[in-house]
Formats: sequence, structure tokens, C-alpha cells
Amino acid sequence: MTLARDLARPYPTVRVDDDAQEAARLLVRERLPALLVLDQVECPYAMVPAAELLTALVPECDRQDLLPAMIGDRFDDVRGALSGRPVADWLPRRRVTPGLVGPEESPLEVAALMTRKDCPVVAVIERDDGTVTLLGAITADVLLEHFIGGP
Repeated sequence: MTLARDLARPYPTVRVDDDAQEAARLLVRERLPALLVLDQVECPYAMVPAAELLTALVPECDRQDLLPAMIGDRFDDVRGALSGRPVADWLPRRRVTPGLVGPEESPLEVAALMTRKDCPVVAVIERDDGTVTLLGAITADVLLEHFIGGP
């Protein structure tokens, strides 16, 4: 029987105090569906889907009226929004807590949590005397491959 521990893979993480621009570059470089943000004690703290990062970066006025956003070089404003700031500064106001599962959960339980939280990544953790250890993460593509097979 396959368990969450069998599907978990190493997954890049950032910490709340890491540089926001470097975190965004990690998301792009690794083509991650979401950033997994850890707190100061390495416990999963937030999950930021790539679309949420875009929401945080593009000012509200530009989302409402795309024409002014396309005139001039507004991309510098977007890049500047990350420069010199920690990840914690651009987490969404309503922080999305990561989906957490134990290593013994079934793939079906992982899928249910993923769909309930509407997030493409679930963290697999182990708890031991109040300490949380991140074992890895399960992404939607790994879960789909488990259910329907490979390419």
C-alpha cells in the first residue's frame, strides 16, 4: 500500500526572513507551482501559489486597468516591490497555511486535502515531541501520476 511518505519528494523551501526577490527567483528557476514558506524553526508556515505571488506583485490599479500597465516601463515597479524585503512582507494578508499530512496518510487523503485547500502542494511532516520535521512534499503532478500512471 502506497503512503504519503512514498510519494513525498524533496521540495525547495524558503523562510519568512529570506529575501523576497531570491524566493521569487527560486519559484521561477525551479518552475514550482507554489512556494513552501517555513518559519524560523523550519516548520511549514505558509504556501504561496505562483498566482498569489502575481497578485501580491501587480498593484490593484494595474489589475483593474491593464492599458496603463502596458504603457511605459512598469515592470521596474514590480521588480522593486521585492527588492530588499523579506518573504514575510509579501505573504498574502489571508495567509494560506500549507496542507500538512503525516507520513502514514493515504494518497486519497492527500488528494482530498489538496482539493479542499485548492493548493497544488501538500507538505509531508513528522511530529516528534512537539518538533516538526519536513519530510518532503507531494505535488499535484506526482499525485496524478500515482493515480493515472506515467506518460
